[in-house]
Amino acid sequence: MLPVLQSDASPTGEPISNEVGSWLGSLMCLGGLLATPLYLFISDHCRRKTTGYLVAVPFIVSWVLIIIANSVIILCIARFTGGMGSGAIIVFASLYVSETAQDSVRGALGSYLTLFTNAGVLFSYVIGSYVSYYTFAYTALVIPVLYIAGLMWLPETPNYLVNRGNYTQAKRSLRWLRGEDDRLVEIELTKLISFVRDRAETPSLKDMLSAAGTRRALTVGIILVANLQFCGIFAILSYTVTIFREAGSDLSPNASTILIGALQLAGSCVSSLLIDKAGRKILLLVSNACMAICLAALGGYFFFKFQGSDVSNFGWLPVSSLSVYIAAIALGVAPITFLMVSEIFEPQVKSRAITIIISVMWLLTFLIGKFYTNLSDLLGIHGCYWLFSACCVLGAMFTIILVPETKNRSYESILLELSGGNERKKLNFARNEVDTF
Repeated sequence: MLPVLQSDASPTGEPISNEVGSWLGSLMCLGGLLATPLYLFISDHCRRKTTGYLVAVPFIVSWVLIIIANSVIILCIARFTGGMGSGAIIVFASLYVSETAQDSVRGALGSYLTLFTNAGVLFSYVIGSYVSYYTFAYTALVIPVLYIAGLMWLPETPNYLVNRGNYTQAKRSLRWLRGEDDRLVEIELTKLISFVRDRAETPSLKDMLSAAGTRRALTVGIILVANLQFCGIFAILSYTVTIFREAGSDLSPNASTILIGALQLAGSCVSSLLIDKAGRKILLLVSNACMAICLAALGGYFFFKFQGSDVSNFGWLPVSSLSVYIAAIALGVAPITFLMVSEIFEPQVKSRAITIIISVMWLLTFLIGKFYTNLSDLLGIHGCYWLFSACCVLGAMFTIILVPETKNRSYESILLELSGGNERKKLNFARNEVDTF
């Protein structure tokens, strides 16, 4: 809708400038930065479902403000509020899935956050290409309302109920989630109670950072979100139309964005199918390797083009590189980052740790979104692509050295590995016994 806002028919009464347009994009990140600690605080002091209902509030307020906006100020407030909703849903979805899913399907369910985000992006690209500004806003307003209706049917998480000592309700929640297999429910409930009791005390921030396992998990989480931001996704999406045009493609800007949205969704679908089979580490490695190659190729193409070389015989290269790149990030780096952040911390430190990591992510997103143009002026587009390619290589190396494999493993097993424990085989055996029942 940015072209509409920059046209003479802008709902604000006058066309907005490129500077205002950049703020409309980056203010979402600041909203997400504020919402992350706020909603984690709410989730710690309220029921998980209460937090879930409150997630819808910023989205509804944002779209209502967009509908009634007659000035740039109101639009900026709307975008900031919408960013709060984006930050809130990352917090809530990660917590809810990690506290309700079985170990064997936790990865696939965790990847649905990225899968449905990309589905929403594609939905927006398609609907936004064919309907008016206000029709789009009204259509988007329906989504959080439907979300509230759907959330009413879901149970409270067993982890939250056990932490509050409500074992009867926890058992009822597990039975809803696992079916009527009472033996499986009893085994999982016993494990959960034991796990929570063993870690009953909430450590201070100093104690949290002094624990080797938590420090390693924080390092893993922060570098994963840095990998996600510095792989260049913002630059690629910003220059999608330019890349297609430079390659001599006849696709319109709307068709180009729809194609990119479809590729993102396809990559997310493949990731959901493979994440609990291939494993997290292998998908992270493949994703980073493919992105590094594609970004290096894109940088090379634009370097030689700007040097005056004849690249007409290589018009296929940027489109092919872009397509593979988009599918690759949706396959590994994007979904696994959010999934692993919810898997690698003890329950008593998870809220604080996620606050730190997701806040870092939103801050990096804001900085890249606001100052990418300056970086491009300094290094050139080709230089930026090569820099992002190098970051993907570093991300792959980090994955090999430090990232633990969490596929089909219990939380006890993951936490013991991070803290240097040596009881992994024993814990994996216990998990397999539960899965068999």
